[in-house]
Amino acid sequence: MIYKMDDSLLRIFVENVPTLCWMADLSGDIFWFNKRWHSYCGTTNEQMAAGGWRSVHDAEKLPGIMAKWYKAVAAKTGFELIMTLKGADGLFRPFLTQVEPACDNDGEVVGWVGVHTDVSAQQSAESLLETAESRLMAVNSYRDAILGQLAEGVIITDTDGKILFVNEAAKQLHGVNKLDVAPEDYSSTYSLYTESGEPHPIETLPLTRAARNDETVIHARWRIQRPNGTEVLAIGNAKPVYSVDGEKIGAVLTIYDDTQRFGIERDLEDAVKTKEALLYEVNHRVKNSLQIVTSLLQLQAGKSKSADLKQALKEARSRIDIVANLHRHLYAEGEHTSVELGSYLKEFANDTIGAFATSGSVTHEFHDLAKINLNMDKAVPVALIVGELLTNAIKYAFDGDEQNRIELSVSAQDRFVKILVEDNGKGLPSGFDPFTSGGFGMTIVDALLQQLSGSIHILPRAKGTAFEVRFPQPG
Repeated sequence: MIYKMDDSLLRIFVENVPTLCWMADLSGDIFWFNKRWHSYCGTTNEQMAAGGWRSVHDAEKLPGIMAKWYKAVAAKTGFELIMTLKGADGLFRPFLTQVEPACDNDGEVVGWVGVHTDVSAQQSAESLLETAESRLMAVNSYRDAILGQLAEGVIITDTDGKILFVNEAAKQLHGVNKLDVAPEDYSSTYSLYTESGEPHPIETLPLTRAARNDETVIHARWRIQRPNGTEVLAIGNAKPVYSVDGEKIGAVLTIYDDTQRFGIERDLEDAVKTKEALLYEVNHRVKNSLQIVTSLLQLQAGKSKSADLKQALKEARSRIDIVANLHRHLYAEGEHTSVELGSYLKEFANDTIGAFATSGSVTHEFHDLAKINLNMDKAVPVALIVGELLTNAIKYAFDGDEQNRIELSVSAQDRFVKILVEDNGKGLPSGFDPFTSGGFGMTIVDALLQQLSGSIHILPRAKGTAFEVRFPQPG
């Protein structure tokens, strides 16, 4: 059965179409808008008459739209484009606009019909997706660029232990660069042997232990036989990597070639040995510093679920700068293996507070800066810890116009080094524990304290916050 709709019922249906609609006569003059148009635009038929509809269009884009309209009217053909229309709230939103000629029963064009479909949600979703993809590509590019420039080899696996990433240094060490290799094929694919020259058992390989057994392996040694017949004595560290929720997401191995050091110690004369050993020590310390940076970046990537990756990278670069500034201090002082802690932290605090605090907003004082020499293995984590405490104080401690002050002291008591960072700010929120809050900065502090075999405590203060860092004094 064919149902025939009378004109009045048809008009009711057209009036209540949920999209914005209008009709124009053969010459292109618009004479009717549906209820949805007026509901969105906040207009009336009288306001839209005689070209009044132009008021809801973007004035800069309207000439281009009119050119398409006149061309379609002349050719009696439809067209489609994205245009913005102003709503009753004064905001412009994008609409997919489709204009088609209306024909009578004989196929003759008698007018025009326009339909506007709101695509703002779609465009917003597409924009967010594009931004997320762009940021993800940027993060991956940064990761590959940073890891690719490291002197240490870096190999990353997924949760099953299959190799996902091999940087250039690792490729050069092995003479092989193959991905998607499972633990049972590590030794055969990368020609790995024990120090005594036997094929390396799969279950004792550092990367296997980290990927399968969730172990952290430090300073493991093995041999690599390259395809060109040369051999490398390798030293490496492996550890599992976890997400912010504590779920294991993979494992990472850092490795470097220790063959040359043994050759230098064996072959060079005493004077040359001393010089080369010193230069190697400098390079070795720089490598260790960069290895810490690698760990920080890897940890940050594993923990971050925020869309604001720029901020994450900014924080990572800030930590890299701390390590770089420490090495520059060493070179300026003519030292290569140790740093005098009191004078260095004074210089470091001046630079950090000057860089992060606006001019004159935060003053700082130093007390009892004891002269304590630390080697690089201790100085790097100490600098990073103090850096976190200083920047946290600058960023979160102060919210008023009163005199804001940060104080720093270094002392040696009872065979412990004590570093005190305190402020006169608003103090920690009631019930807030920075060590269990899950913050990335305090997670880093906790990891660095483990390297120092140290601890951190919050000292009671009537006003402000005071953190005391303690670790064993070097012998």
